[in-house]
Amino acid sequence: MKEVLEKLLKQDKKKVSFILFLLLAMSAIISVYSWSMASSETKQITENESQIQTSYDYKATLTPNILYPTGGTIEVGNTVMKKITKEIPFTLISSVNSQVPVSANVSHEVHLLLKAGEYWEKSFPLEEKKFIEQNGTSVTIVNNNYKIDLEMIKNFITKVEDEIGVRSDKYTIEVIPNVQGTISYNGVEKDIQMEDHLIFQISYDEILLASEKKFASSIPFISTKVSSNTISLFGFDTSPVPVRIASTVFVLLFAVLISYLNKDFVANRKKNAPSQGEKINKKYGNRLIPVSNKVEIGRKSIVTLNSFKAIIQIADAKELPIFYYNIHLEESKLYFIIDGDYMYQYEINEMELSRSRSRSRSKNSKNETESDPSYVLE
Repeated sequence: MKEVLEKLLKQDKKKVSFILFLLLAMSAIISVYSWSMASSETKQITENESQIQTSYDYKATLTPNILYPTGGTIEVGNTVMKKITKEIPFTLISSVNSQVPVSANVSHEVHLLLKAGEYWEKSFPLEEKKFIEQNGTSVTIVNNNYKIDLEMIKNFITKVEDEIGVRSDKYTIEVIPNVQGTISYNGVEKDIQMEDHLIFQISYDEILLASEKKFASSIPFISTKVSSNTISLFGFDTSPVPVRIASTVFVLLFAVLISYLNKDFVANRKKNAPSQGEKINKKYGNRLIPVSNKVEIGRKSIVTLNSFKAIIQIADAKELPIFYYNIHLEESKLYFIIDGDYMYQYEINEMELSRSRSRSRSKNSKNETESDPSYVLE
C-alpha cells in the first residue's frame, strides 16, 4: 500500500495534493455539520384540543310603567333601567367541544356575588352543587335558567347600610359559575377551572353590563414524539452518528496524507535554508574582501573571536577591512582582520554547525539558542 501511494504521489504531486485538500475540506464541512446536528428531535404534537365555550343571555323583567303598561320580560342591551326592573333573568350555557371524544367529570355551582366597593361582599347561591360525567365530542356542563332578584338585592343593601352606617358609591353584581373538574383524553387528565363571570355595575338609576357575555378557552392534549434526524448524502439518508464517525476519520486520514505528501517539501526547505556563512556574506558582502590564499600567520598573534559581531566592532573601531577566506575541504569560512602583528579571526565550520543542530533538536529551544554559535549573528 505504501509503495503504491508513493508511486502515485511521485507521478503528479500537485494534482494529488489539490484533490486531497478538496477532500479534506469536504470531509471537514460534513463533520462540522453532522456534529452540529442533534441525533434526535423532540416534537410536540397536539393530538386533541377541547374548546370550553360559555355564554350568557339575559333580559329584564319590568314592573308596569308608562313605557310598558303591562310590564313583563323584555330584551335589553348593556343598560338596564334600575327603577322599573325587578328581575334580570339569564340563561347560562357552558360546553366542552373537542375534535375527538373526551371524558368530562365536572361539577358546577352558580353563585351571585354582591360587592360594595372595598367595604364588604356577600354571596348568594343560585343553585346547589351538581356533578356531571359525560363522554363525547360535545359535553354540556351547564344549561340552566337563573335570575337576579333586584328587589332582594335592594333590600339587602338598604339593611346593611342601616346597620353598619356606611354607604358605598359603587356596587357590583357578579354571576360566578364555579365550574371545576377534569377532562380526560387517551389516559391524560387536564384540570378545568372556569371562572367566566357575568358582571353588572349598579349606579343610582341604572344597571350597566361590565363584562363580556361570551367566553372561550382551550385545553390542548399534547404528546411528545422523539424522532431520529437524518442526513442526506449522495442520495442516501442516514443517521448523523455514522456520518460523524466516518467524516472525522476521513478528516484525520486526509490530514495525514497531506502531511506525508508535503514532508519532502518541508525537508527540502530546511535543507535549502541558507548557511550561516551565506547569511553573513549576503548581509555584509559590501564590507568583505575575499582572498584566495590563506594568510601567512607565523609571526602574528592570533585572536579568535566567538562571533561575527566582534569582527564588525573591531573593524569599525580601527577602520580596517574584513577579509574572507573559504576553506573548501573543511567546509569552513574564515573572516579575519589584520592589525599589524595581530590577526583577529572568526571561523564558521558549516559541517560542525549542522552536526550541532542535529544533536540539539531534542533539547529545549532556549538551550539551543544559547549553545549554537550560529545564533550570535545580529
